Amino acid sequence: MVDRTDAKAYHRRKNAVRLLGIVFGITYALVWCWIAPAWMDRLAPALGNRWLALLCVASVVFLAQEVLLLPMSFYSGYVLEHRYDLSNETVRGWGIREVKELAVGAVLGAILLAGLYGLLWYGGRLWWLWLWFGWILLSVGLTQLFPVLILPIFYKATPIEDESLVGRLHQLAEGTGLRLSGVFRLSLSEETKKPNAMLAGLGPTRRVLLSDTLLDAFEPAEIETVFVHELGHHVRGHIHKGIVLSALAATVVIAGIVWRLGPYAGSDATQWSTAVAVLPQVFLVVLAVGFLSRPVVNAILRGFETQCDRDALTATGPEAYRSAFRKLGDMSLADPDPSKPIEVFFYDHPPISKRLALAGEAEADPSTSASAP
Repeated sequence: MVDRTDAKAYHRRKNAVRLLGIVFGITYALVWCWIAPAWMDRLAPALGNRWLALLCVASVVFLAQEVLLLPMSFYSGYVLEHRYDLSNETVRGWGIREVKELAVGAVLGAILLAGLYGLLWYGGRLWWLWLWFGWILLSVGLTQLFPVLILPIFYKATPIEDESLVGRLHQLAEGTGLRLSGVFRLSLSEETKKPNAMLAGLGPTRRVLLSDTLLDAFEPAEIETVFVHELGHHVRGHIHKGIVLSALAATVVIAGIVWRLGPYAGSDATQWSTAVAVLPQVFLVVLAVGFLSRPVVNAILRGFETQCDRDALTATGPEAYRSAFRKLGDMSLADPDPSKPIEVFFYDHPPISKRLALAGEAEADPSTSASAP
């Protein structure tokens, strides 16, 4: 079993870094909201081009933030993981991953900014509506392309070679309507000792990914438990529900963006510098909406996860279920019972104690686990 003292200490430090990151992000955006107008007054005449000015402001704000956050990222992502024996990653490996994340973030950020300001300046009266549709299309596109375009940048995924295991997993998927492009072994062991699994992609790219850290440590029945849990996300339509949830969140975010940028819509050459100067306010709106909506979003996601836990419990039984989730908790040094505020703001999965409690409920009353669709 996991050392409760170590788990509490690990998560106490992790949560402190998360809270510090939130405070830093809001403070950083507020500082830029204050200095950006005066900076743009000097920068706009010198550059004379709205797109060049937007590139300069976005690059400086983004890169300065990444540099300032680097010590915090290193402490949380490397120092703590090694201190509690959860990582296999070298300093070089950590640095390479950070560069990759920076590059992917920069590309996605450039697409979002170009789309936002392009529609603001040239999209006409309904620019905000096209922005909403564009966000939904981008969300769906990224969901579909994630396992074949973005994930391979960071981790290698190969088809699982154990034919008997793959056959059993496909047998479990029969009758669910799930068409998988494959069940893949995800190479995480060079970076971490934590097990992981996910259902990723849409349509032809949909696949189940099981980490090598999980496949090498778990018994077949335990692997089947995790697989059925991931299968439950498909059966219950959680990916599509997640897209709807993203659309609702996008509506709130875009309302905030329209509030700040709407007065500067259009291609009037006298307004573009002010529109660019408002960019930090847009960042602040996104941060505020994300922070304030987090308890609601996390509660919905924890509900999804509990449904899939019940599906796994029904399909594989309390013994395999309990064994699988104990291993998941032990190998990840999970905090078995975090405080309620921490659970509300930071947990999109139920705490491990609540997940294990489902097995006890099923043994006491078998009808409580009979919820698989």
